[in-house]
Amino acid sequence: MSFEPQKLFIGLMDFFSILLPGAFVTYLLKDSVGPQLLGARYASIAGSEGWAAFLFASYLCGHLIFLLSSWLDEFYDAARRRTLNAQIAGVARDGKVPAWPLRAFVWLVFKREQNRALDRVIKIKRQMLGRIRAEDAVNAFQWSKILLNIRSQPSLTVVQRFEADSKFFRCFAVVLLLLLIASPWQRSWPIPVVLVLFLLAFWRYMEQRYKATNQAYWSVITLAAENPELHFDAPVMPAGAPSHAGGVVFRRRGERVEYLLVEASDSTEWVLPKGHVEEGEHDRETAVREVLEESGVWGRVIDALATVAYEVDGKPVRVAYFLMEYAGRGWRLDKNRGSAWLTIEEARRRASHKETRELLERAERQRTQGVSSDAYSAAPKAVMTKSSL
Repeated sequence: MSFEPQKLFIGLMDFFSILLPGAFVTYLLKDSVGPQLLGARYASIAGSEGWAAFLFASYLCGHLIFLLSSWLDEFYDAARRRTLNAQIAGVARDGKVPAWPLRAFVWLVFKREQNRALDRVIKIKRQMLGRIRAEDAVNAFQWSKILLNIRSQPSLTVVQRFEADSKFFRCFAVVLLLLLIASPWQRSWPIPVVLVLFLLAFWRYMEQRYKATNQAYWSVITLAAENPELHFDAPVMPAGAPSHAGGVVFRRRGERVEYLLVEASDSTEWVLPKGHVEEGEHDRETAVREVLEESGVWGRVIDALATVAYEVDGKPVRVAYFLMEYAGRGWRLDKNRGSAWLTIEEARRRASHKETRELLERAERQRTQGVSSDAYSAAPKAVMTKSSL
């Protein structure tokens, strides 16, 4: 039998995830709860008998805390469902930007995560388990761990190490939360310190669980790339569907109306934000995402504006543009690109292409007609070609 330090470490972390939080709670409660449970006998417990009672109580309390802490996984899953891709879809659908505390919290844990690895793993799972019609019998993370247990033990060990860390901080966060709840009856506890420790422990738990899940998904994707039985055809775009999408974004500053222009990624030209429509993404979502990534601006879709059609290296390109209104600030992905808010006259002078000036003019006419988001239609208002602009 070979000795495996990594598995020993994981086993110890799992053990201490139960024992240490339980020991901490037992220590805090021993003088108030001990006499209630053991009566007069409590005062005579000492030496090895005392240690045995303390360890037993610690282990028992640890398991109860571990059970309570499992509910935090539900909170994690709820937060994971609000990553950047979900926020973008929500803004594109409803025009409502999530409150900044929620966006800040999600960014602290998940950064700019858009769940692309998870989406790919779900497709792999469906293809592998679809043969026996069991694709929905197990969730993606647990299935990933089972597959790694069969195919790649070293990869599973890395996942388990992150997961063991997350379990420890999950239990520790619950202990600190219990201390906060009990603080009105224990005024001697340093409540500000306990609150800060709780927030840090909870943050660390979320971060480590995020690393565990993503490590599992990345490993499964890498294994799937070596499996000749798996085939994923490239998505076929419907005829006439946009390959790109972008937005003409405006904002009001008192009586002044300003339009957003950004610098092109490969030049000093001033253009409208736009980009590729990703697989499974609606063109409205693409417009919201590209505006956010290129300028750090959240924009709500007011109406479809125009579709610009042209060719690049012999390949057809169709860009769906939307009239959008400023809805808030976010985090810009491309830090090297400048952006500017300009009046319609200033924007027309700054714009580097006739196409951009034509779209700005169309947006200004459409905006002044009072079009609301309720009037949105999936069909474009006009189809233009570069030559016609």
